[in-house]
Amino acid sequence: MVSRKKVTLVAILDDSPFFTELSIGEREKLVRDLLHTYPHLNQPLYGDVEVGYEASWLMKQAH
Repeated sequence: MVSRKKVTLVAILDDSPFFTELSIGEREKLVRDLLHTYPHLNQPLYGDVEVGYEASWLMKQAH
């Protein structure tokens, strides 16, 4: 079964000019390597998404 996160990752990579030039095997290896190196890419997000320091600072300035 293909995970939804993996499909989203492939869709993002598909916009890259180099990704489309890779063979199917190379694409699959790249996605596997990314998911292994960055396991959080495949973890579900629950609740609010955290923002970085700069974004939170801008939110405070708006109030």
